[in-house]
Parts: sequence; C-alpha cells; structure tokens
Amino acid sequence: MSNRSITKNTINATNRNETKRSKPKKGSRGLGLGLMLIAASALLLPGLASAGSRFNRGNYDSGDYERPGLYVGGGLVGGFTTRLEGQLTEISGVDNVEVDPSVGLAARVGARLTPHFAVEAHYEWMDDFETSISGVEVAETRTSALTADVKGYLSTGRVQPYLMAGAGFLTARSEDPVSAFRKTDTDFAARFGGGIDFYLNEVVGLSFDTSYVVPTGDVRNLDYVSVGAGVFLRF
Repeated sequence: MSNRSITKNTINATNRNETKRSKPKKGSRGLGLGLMLIAASALLLPGLASAGSRFNRGNYDSGDYERPGLYVGGGLVGGFTTRLEGQLTEISGVDNVEVDPSVGLAARVGARLTPHFAVEAHYEWMDDFETSISGVEVAETRTSALTADVKGYLSTGRVQPYLMAGAGFLTARSEDPVSAFRKTDTDFAARFGGGIDFYLNEVVGLSFDTSYVVPTGDVRNLDYVSVGAGVFLRF
C-alpha cells in the first residue's frame, strides 16, 4: 500500500468524520539487592545444573527425530505492524493513529534434508490490521505472505530450537470501510525468525515460532511481527 494511497484515504476519512520521574535508588540499596541476587544465584545453580542434565538426557532419547523426510504443519498466528503508525503520523494533519493487531492462519510444507537443515514453503494469512485515526476507522488491511524458508536446527533431540530466513512475496488488500474503496498490491518480502519444534513422538509434534516479515515496494509500510503455535506431521 503506497504512501500516496494511504494519504488520500486517511485525509478523506478524516474530513468525513470529526472526532473524536522516580527518585533514583540509593547506592546502598542497590548494593544490597546485588548481594541478595548473587547469594540466590549461588543457591540455585546446583539445582539448575541438575535439571539441565536431566533435560539433556530426556531430549536425546532413542527417537529418530532428525531423520530426512517431508513434513507438513499449520496453526494459528497473531501479528502486529511495526512501522505503519509512524508512517501515517508523518502525514500532515494526521494524528492519533492506531493500528490494531491481527490474527490469522499459517501453513507449511517442507523437507528435512539433513539433521540440521530443512527447506519449506511457508504461507501466512493475517485477517485484518484495522487502522483508525482519532478513533475513526479508515482502513482494513489483510495480508498474505508466501515465502521459501531455510531452517537451521540447533538441536536434533525431542526439543529442536531453530532459526529461519526466507524470501517471497506479500499481498496486501486494503479497504476503506466508509467509501468502500479497495486496493490490492503485491511485492517482494523477506522473512526472519526462529522457533521450537517439540516432538510428541516420531510423527507428531508441536511448533512455536515468531518471525519478522519485511515487505518492499508498494507494501513496504506493512512490515509486521507474527507469533504462532501449531502442529506438524513427519513422513
């Protein structure tokens, strides 16, 4: 969604709708708190080390969780834009901008190529980033992002944290709820993120992830952060 389109829509909507220090802590108190934290850490470290050892033994059990093969997955996501409010506020006469978070769905199809490496097609649909100016709704924006991602696994046991990066396209469909004006734009986008796969058994698992989608061109103002949870199946 270009700045020119945003400017026209927001100014028209605004014309149609009238609207709507702590004291620093003393040094002795800070020193005392620091000593308490050190003492607490010393007491907790043995227990944490023991728990970590038990986790490692449980994580690297006899399951074949890192085997090569195909997988599919999907789940729910929530997201929020990171720059759109600031971009709109730079427009002369536009104040009190709010962009509500959105919810949506995600789907993945991928291939585990090696124990530490996978590639996947990642689709993410966000239902509605609702934009309001001075309490007046001026735009409803739905996004669809499709990227080809590369995933690097940091562990190969039952619990597998990973990092990912990818590139593809983002489509934004915006509508002015007052005038019913609609606009659709598609442009290149990149994705960066990470997550954790937790295997319930060798076939079924739970996934938790977060990513930052960075679009370009006409949709460059719609970069957003998504957080998701879902399930996956290994073949």
